[in-house]
Amino acid sequence: MNNIHQNSSNSKPILSLDSVCSKQCLNLSELLRLSGIKKRSGVPASTIFMHILESIFSGAKSLHDLFSLKTIDAPECSYDAVMRFISNSHYNWSKLMLNLAKRACKIIMDLNNKEHINTLIIDDTIIERPKGNRIEGLAYTFNHVIGKSVKGFTNMLICWSDGFSTIPLVSEMLSSKNEKLLIRDFDKKIDHRTAGGILRSHAKIRKLQLVVKLCKSILNKGINAQYALMDTWFYSDSMVASLCEIGLHSICMIKQNLKFCLPGETRALSLKKILSSLKQKLGNTDIISATEVESKSGQRFKLVFVRNRNNRKEFITILSTDTTLSSEEIVQLYSRRWSIECCFKATKQFLGLNSECFGRDFDTVSALNRISYIRFTIMEIIRRHAEDVRSYGQIFRDCFDEIRTIPFLDALESLSNCFVGLITKLDNAGCIVAGKLALAYQIANDVIDKWYASICHFIARMMKPENIPLILKS
Repeated sequence: MNNIHQNSSNSKPILSLDSVCSKQCLNLSELLRLSGIKKRSGVPASTIFMHILESIFSGAKSLHDLFSLKTIDAPECSYDAVMRFISNSHYNWSKLMLNLAKRACKIIMDLNNKEHINTLIIDDTIIERPKGNRIEGLAYTFNHVIGKSVKGFTNMLICWSDGFSTIPLVSEMLSSKNEKLLIRDFDKKIDHRTAGGILRSHAKIRKLQLVVKLCKSILNKGINAQYALMDTWFYSDSMVASLCEIGLHSICMIKQNLKFCLPGETRALSLKKILSSLKQKLGNTDIISATEVESKSGQRFKLVFVRNRNNRKEFITILSTDTTLSSEEIVQLYSRRWSIECCFKATKQFLGLNSECFGRDFDTVSALNRISYIRFTIMEIIRRHAEDVRSYGQIFRDCFDEIRTIPFLDALESLSNCFVGLITKLDNAGCIVAGKLALAYQIANDVIDKWYASICHFIARMMKPENIPLILKS
């Protein structure tokens, strides 16, 4: 890589956006052609796409700012040309995102040994559009964070992780099949055979059914992963059984109201009764105990009970369909799930997710959604190159030592902070007392920021004005 720019402040190499997208690395021009993103005349598709990628780093908060602000050098194409480019229903942005992610994963996997465990992470977030009554596919969606329905979309994301880097693979914008919840239905004139037509059909598929379909396509693409990590909202017997059929074991946190049968018994017990019946407990360690159980459908799982450090009477439960894993391995692998929260945080705050352009057609909404995650993938490669000492001098070549994954104690600390740290701090601050609401929000933000520090800190540092030339320099 002759394009690597040396950062004089810390003497570590910082890859530029052009060098990551070049033929020597991701070869973005070829990926655009493979995804059907091309033009017959005018400014080349690769040039327009690079302008869109770089817009967020040039000081433009939206695509409109890229052409209207006098402080920013306007690209050679027009604003209308850019909008026509991203709203084309024949362009397969999903294929572009997955193919680019596959090459990024291959670059990263070359760093690890062949026995290294790779995982898929499944989660969703709400994309709000409170004033967008005319946006195609807009619906009322329940937001679990605030406990009420909002106008917008459910953005489902599947990422790949090796324990150090996180790469977004597929992203789907989900609407609602319920006509009562739809604010504006999809355009019926779009050919269902085009990429835009497929996006609209996916937007109304049941979430769990779509997850299995997408995971199957990811594995068929040749992306290596052995486990799927999920939150409590995604767990169901049928879901984990379907994932096992395609070769993916599941590791997920489960709700406390679920019941399972102990081996050799027919009566289903609650998690509290299962834990109290276990004789083998691990004393003062953070893992209370573990046991194998069976579901009503006959599937065999391993349950790991993890202690709440701040309240020893409480516990959380992690389920694994792979019963050969040790309790420590299950907790350690599940701790990778929090990296997808970092991805949501970074793309929303820094990389233009839900803020770059308020287009009304579903093609524009979906295209910009995937472009935000493509930016994250590129920034993740830059971060890995800058922070992994073995890649010094060239990008992930001739290096095959296994990276250090999240230590077991750090994984337990992450679980503890996520589920009890926030509540404990709010209680200690006396936020239930009148006049403490502002303090409660401040403490909550401080705790949440700690979760996201690993990835978002690097992106936030690189988005500072003095570091932008390092990314854009070719």
